[in-house]
Amino acid sequence: MKRDLEGLSRTKFDLAVIGGGVNGAATAREAALAGMKVALVEARDFAAGTSSRSSKLIHGGLRYLKQFEFKLVREARRERRLLSRIAPHLAKPIPFLLPIYPGDPDSPFKIRVGLTLYDLFGGLGKNDRHRMLSPADAVRRIPRLKREGLRKAAVYYDSLTDDARLTLEYALDAAAHGAVVANYTEIRAFDVSSSAGARAPELIRAEAVDTLTGKAHEISARFWVNAAGPWVDHLRALLPGYDGSKTIRLTKGTHIILPRLSGPYAVFAPIFTGPPPGSEAGRIFVMMPWLGQSLLGTTDTDYAGDPAAVRPEPADTEYLLAAVNRVLARPIETSEVVGAFAGLRALAIEPGLAVSPRAGRSPSENSREYRFHEDRWAGNLISVCGGKITTARSLGENLVARIAERLGKPRPATSSRAQPLPGGETGQFEVYVDYASWEAVRMFKVPIEISERIVRTYGSRWREVLEPVRDEPALAETLPGAPSLLAAEVEFAIRSEMAVSVEDFLLRRSGLSWLSRWKVREAAPRVAEIFASRLGWTAERRQEQLDAFARSAD
Repeated sequence: MKRDLEGLSRTKFDLAVIGGGVNGAATAREAALAGMKVALVEARDFAAGTSSRSSKLIHGGLRYLKQFEFKLVREARRERRLLSRIAPHLAKPIPFLLPIYPGDPDSPFKIRVGLTLYDLFGGLGKNDRHRMLSPADAVRRIPRLKREGLRKAAVYYDSLTDDARLTLEYALDAAAHGAVVANYTEIRAFDVSSSAGARAPELIRAEAVDTLTGKAHEISARFWVNAAGPWVDHLRALLPGYDGSKTIRLTKGTHIILPRLSGPYAVFAPIFTGPPPGSEAGRIFVMMPWLGQSLLGTTDTDYAGDPAAVRPEPADTEYLLAAVNRVLARPIETSEVVGAFAGLRALAIEPGLAVSPRAGRSPSENSREYRFHEDRWAGNLISVCGGKITTARSLGENLVARIAERLGKPRPATSSRAQPLPGGETGQFEVYVDYASWEAVRMFKVPIEISERIVRTYGSRWREVLEPVRDEPALAETLPGAPSLLAAEVEFAIRSEMAVSVEDFLLRRSGLSWLSRWKVREAAPRVAEIFASRLGWTAERRQEQLDAFARSAD
């Protein structure tokens, strides 16, 4: 997949999608599969915002059952099943352990009833169903769990994903089916036309600027989707006639990274500590195994600043540590925190509710369902409000069906429900991993632990990653500070995944920089060296990239 800025100007598109987060990328894929001429543009890198800063879960939303959002739970559970088939390398089933202590809001009986209902909404088979555990059994599974006061525990199943790579694979598949795709392409202005007989003014073209070169390009399309996530209302404000209304509510979610605490299990439990400013009590925390460590989240606080400047705060870390320490036999100290990151949820403002967050529901009470918003001053534009990593494919499917009807297009001949994502052609995944890992050892002489990680990361695309090693043995070397990552993966990201900066690889293609700053700083010079050799960077350009990445990693 290569950036094709000239292609944006050469084509009159059926659909232009603005925003390369998971919702925009999934929508572009759906439209391309439907046979539409599609453009997908992103102002920064794919998944640079919310879509790389999630809890890394493909889940049905167990807590949404208490809010009676049965439609959302049913949809999300169905999407988890679909993703396990079309992208098994990006939807790994993991067990969640839910400990129950005195004073918890739900009794063991209520937990059993809720999980039975959760199972009925659909799992991955008999082995995916919940079961109740004795305190002794729970502590055997997670020795760090606090035994004192533990009444019961439950185990249920959801799935773990690499959110940035899932987003990327939606974009890759859109491009594979004919979409013109470009990152670092910012929409700066729109042209609107009011034709006789039209029910509303319509967008006819947009000015798109390549932020890497400063060159402007023109995009023309019959229909437009605003999938800019936290920037949805910023994009609406570029339209003539914009009335200042808001369609989304921004809330900040912070995650912290800890040493591995719970083995292969995730932990799900209520929070009883005092919230950070702007949040509220009564939330839950989730702690997941992630790249050999534990990922703990999340806060949920209203946010009114620059979406590009969201950062974790010390109060967020204190809040999350207090939450998890309630269920641990030995408390985690602040000094043990490996890293932290924060992202924004762009929650749909529900029609009829006050726009002011304090006049309406608390952040956690705000629905996680998505909705499609249309403005009277732009009759061929739909803005996507809300949405989740889990339901992005379904969102795109529903949105493209609506757009196809408006454009007089036939229903899609190819269903995305059966179309594997680029790395998803594996069949039975664990069998495939075992075979392909040893095949990689035989063909490319890489250690088995590295070959297995590559197969699990890239799925059926693993050969494309390793093939250049035949001609350039140096690409089989690991990166400094990251003994499981190969130089070949950097080369592959440049060649096939539209990575154009050190940050693109370290942050979103590998996920490395979420884990620890020292690993990042040690790996960055070698990554920059590979970029420089492939993209022809000067020494000055290479240093600029290292400096820019150092700022982004802080």
